[in-house]
Amino acid sequence: MGIKIISTGSHTSDEILDNFMLSEMVDTNNEWIVERTGINTRHISRNETTEEIAFNAAKKTLEQSGIDKNEIGIIVFASISSDSLVPSSAHTIAGRLGIEECFCFDLNAACSGFIYSIAVVESLMKTMNIRYGLVIGAERLSKYVDWEDRSTCILFGDGAGCALLENEEIRLEKSKIISEYCEKNRAETFVDSECCTDSIKQKAENKCFGLEIVGSFVSGRYDEKKYLSVKSRDSYDLENDTFSDYIKMNGRQIYKFATDVGIRVIDRLLMNSNISKDDVVGIIPHQANRRIVETLSEKSEIEIDKWFMNLDKYGNTSAASVPIALDEFVREFDLESNKGQYIISLAFGGGLTFGGTLFKIC
Repeated sequence: MGIKIISTGSHTSDEILDNFMLSEMVDTNNEWIVERTGINTRHISRNETTEEIAFNAAKKTLEQSGIDKNEIGIIVFASISSDSLVPSSAHTIAGRLGIEECFCFDLNAACSGFIYSIAVVESLMKTMNIRYGLVIGAERLSKYVDWEDRSTCILFGDGAGCALLENEEIRLEKSKIISEYCEKNRAETFVDSECCTDSIKQKAENKCFGLEIVGSFVSGRYDEKKYLSVKSRDSYDLENDTFSDYIKMNGRQIYKFATDVGIRVIDRLLMNSNISKDDVVGIIPHQANRRIVETLSEKSEIEIDKWFMNLDKYGNTSAASVPIALDEFVREFDLESNKGQYIISLAFGGGLTFGGTLFKIC
């Protein structure tokens, strides 16, 4: 018994920017983009803020879970494109969800933000005896894209994903208390009575899946040469006396970094939990570039069919990348037939950050 994901949700804006539309904005073409990245389209949010995208993903996650929102004890919001410094986006989203009181904060770990947040929330839920937690990854990267730079503007998109975590030990303890109370007061047949709705309605309304967190590994390196940066002082324009708001990236160096640390993450997760690669039925990587994923598949000797990819539709959505992919994965994959098997999610990004989570399907 431990912490597990019991519900997911995601949201992207309706406006889609495809490669053909991009080719009218910058010197590029569909074939060039697909060959180098695997991306066909990306979603652009012009009429929704980062917090609004995140709120919609969180709302879907809660609606599918059937839980009382006021039982959520912690919300962590992972993003590099939040709408304000204070109040934190996590607090704003909690308020919009109607949660009366909650431990909330934002976390900046770029593309690894969701993975970092899962590790942090799992630990805090255990030490603080919290029953439910929300982890949200959301980005509106389009506001940081230089649409005249063909090396970066083809890569990024907007979106949000969310996961609801449950502390199973507290759930079982509370269900036992409710059951004993109902039995003592002969109220077991009154399923609409307040004492019984929690355990009964949750079982009826929840989608029947759980991803138990078996282990996490997160780490990072100092990006001294600023291979990946946004609004960095090293981008200072002395001539115009302004800071650059744009995403700056050295694609070659990031590729080397990602394909190196990605293998380290997989090996560490499997070694720490004494799990074989053969027991892994799915890998949900950060959706950065198809070439990176293919290289990781080759170097890890885990067949490409096990690597879930949706970057062709969304591009790189940074902290939203893994949770959007996770949400689509649990809806498309046959979890029921693979109970007891394992799934890995992993990410790498600015900072430089990297990490992963090992899940058991239950």
